Amino acid sequence: DAVLATRFVPNSQIASIRTTLQMTDEGNNLFYASQPVIESGEAFNTACETTERSQAILGCYTMRKIYLFDITNDDLAGAEEVTAAHEVLHAAYERLNIFERPKVDKMLDDQYQKIKDKPDLVKIVAYYRQNEPDSVGNELHSILGTIEASLSPELEAYYARYFTDRSAIVAMNDTYSAVFDAVNARATELADQIAAMKPQVEQVLSQYTADLDTLNADIATFNRQYEAGLYKTQSAFNAARQALVVRVNALNARRNEINTTVAAYNAIIAEQNQLSVQVQTLNTSINAAPEAGGI
Repeated sequence: DAVLATRFVPNSQIASIRTTLQMTDEGNNLFYASQPVIESGEAFNTACETTERSQAILGCYTMRKIYLFDITNDDLAGAEEVTAAHEVLHAAYERLNIFERPKVDKMLDDQYQKIKDKPDLVKIVAYYRQNEPDSVGNELHSILGTIEASLSPELEAYYARYFTDRSAIVAMNDTYSAVFDAVNARATELADQIAAMKPQVEQVLSQYTADLDTLNADIATFNRQYEAGLYKTQSAFNAARQALVVRVNALNARRNEINTTVAAYNAIIAEQNQLSVQVQTLNTSINAAPEAGGI
């Protein structure tokens, strides 16, 4: 690894990632020995075609090489660095000997048992247990090392072989993940508001339409009666007319209230539509594989 690392000539992006990750000599050697490259589109998909495709793929470690997806969205700053650290840990796990790996696996499993109630982690581990059972330890090794802030002292000491400040990597993961968390949380909030308001809006609009039809029919009846001379006195005409005026005014007031409610409802839908564009932008930023799911 040391020899391969000295022969590797990184571009400015790769060199910057190495600097940001603050790796140890062993970590740096693993990174450069893996000849990391940043790719986009089909080039990345071709390189990582054998990897799992049920979610967004940001990188892969295959044939002892690291491939990183080119993330250009400034909102996701740190994503490439965290992915690089994740892949370096795959390289490290691959090099564990027959004596080291069982010890590391036990530390990883002990740690997982303490935090296995975390939904996202459970989902990922469940996938690998079902589809790639032989890679569970390998994946936990990379996942826990890059996203979990609190680890056992033994595991923390182990990861110190590769990173001088693992907490900085976790912080970067939290920062870019928070972008998705915020969008998802707002999307859920808007969906709940729309679901709650929709029946109310539909009901008041339906009732308003029915009342308006009734009022228009009564006004038409009033006009026909007037033209037929059925109102024998001015007071009778005025009373009938005034009753209709009161109803018109009341219905107009209801219409204004409904317009306010509908405007608020439409504003929520408009925000949801804007959020959908943001979601699409974020997904495009990270989804190298068209069939992969994002937010």
